Amino acid sequence: MSTYTARNQSKTDNPVTTELRDSAPLNLKRLCLLRSVVLTGQCLALAYAVEVLGWSLPVGKLSAILLIMGLVTLATWWRADRAWPVTDGEFLFQLLIDVLALTLVLYEAGGAGNPFVSFFLVPICIAATTLPWRFTWLVAAGSLAAYSTLLFYYQPLAALEPHHNSTGLNLHVIGMWFNFAVSAALITYFVAQMATAVRRRDQALADAREQRLQDEQLLAIATLAAGTAHELGTPLSTMRILSDELRDDPALPEPLRKDVATLDSQLTLCKQILNRLTTTAQDFSAGRTETIAAHKFFALLKEHWQLLRPSTHDASFQIDLPEHAQMLMDTTLEQAMINLLNNAADVSPDYVHLRAYIDDGELVVAIEDAGQGIPAAQAERLGTPFYTTKGRGLGLGLFVSNAAANRYGGKLVWHNREPRGSRVELRLPCEGVFVDG
Repeated sequence: MSTYTARNQSKTDNPVTTELRDSAPLNLKRLCLLRSVVLTGQCLALAYAVEVLGWSLPVGKLSAILLIMGLVTLATWWRADRAWPVTDGEFLFQLLIDVLALTLVLYEAGGAGNPFVSFFLVPICIAATTLPWRFTWLVAAGSLAAYSTLLFYYQPLAALEPHHNSTGLNLHVIGMWFNFAVSAALITYFVAQMATAVRRRDQALADAREQRLQDEQLLAIATLAAGTAHELGTPLSTMRILSDELRDDPALPEPLRKDVATLDSQLTLCKQILNRLTTTAQDFSAGRTETIAAHKFFALLKEHWQLLRPSTHDASFQIDLPEHAQMLMDTTLEQAMINLLNNAADVSPDYVHLRAYIDDGELVVAIEDAGQGIPAAQAERLGTPFYTTKGRGLGLGLFVSNAAANRYGGKLVWHNREPRGSRVELRLPCEGVFVDG
């Protein structure tokens, strides 16, 4: 069974969300820049130590390590410009490469006695600000393991021997190791927690902006609908007058009189719809809601929808909700369900089934049809404005339904049924819909 969740167009195009999504390759480029600076400093330090200070260092091995890291840096620069996404696992691997390279350099240059051993803190800081907590602990554990190994396994550097006796661990070296271990733990915990809080704040700001953009779109549609309703009021009133005159004409044949009565009832329905459009726009602008019994709401929904779709005779409503349940709703929620029912009736006029029930703390309004189902290519764009798969209409029905679901903290989910047909679920958190939870 195929499942699709409605996509929010404003969320896709939101600059804040785009920036968050694109931060991973940007961080990878920053890591390359940092590597370039470090490699340049290490090359200069190696040249100074050998040529000026006259230290006896394994120049060949150190040059090979630095050359390999230079090639890795160039390859990473190239990779950062590619289209495929940078995952957290890949970034973790890059940081572990830095830890390994630093370990190899320090092994050839005095081990833990080298004052540059504290540079192990840099990958930990980078991980704490860019990666999930569990990955940060992996970098910290790897760095601490490398530091601990360098306490015992390294190539002695004569220039450091007066200060760090190679025959054993003195208090200074042990103190440096302890300081590193404490610093790594503090950075991993506190910096990672602060970075996580910042990311959550940014995501909350992005979500709030997305919701505001969506509300502005809905308000624009509601305002347009209210203006259209006002403009259509005059021609509808004229048609009502003409239909009344025709109905009162004694010379009108009886078959035509029935048609005029049908036309009059449809004009009345049009007038009610226009009034509802105006009311919806006013309620949405003012943020007004009302409380109604759940069973009464769905009974009115069925009555209203069947007036709109009198040709759909086999529609069935199954309401599996507590009798005392009270719903807190605005007019957009009813319109969202009507849109979904209309979509089902368009593709399957002989079978439309609605079921309302509670599942895992959510009110689920499931609507089934016996149509052709939803192709995967079209499912990707469901819920976006001005997109329709029916070749007619404005493509706003599913957008309004999806926006209404988002306003209640819910979502729309589509399933392809077997052997044919589809099922759309409007899922809303119970605490946002029911007055008594």
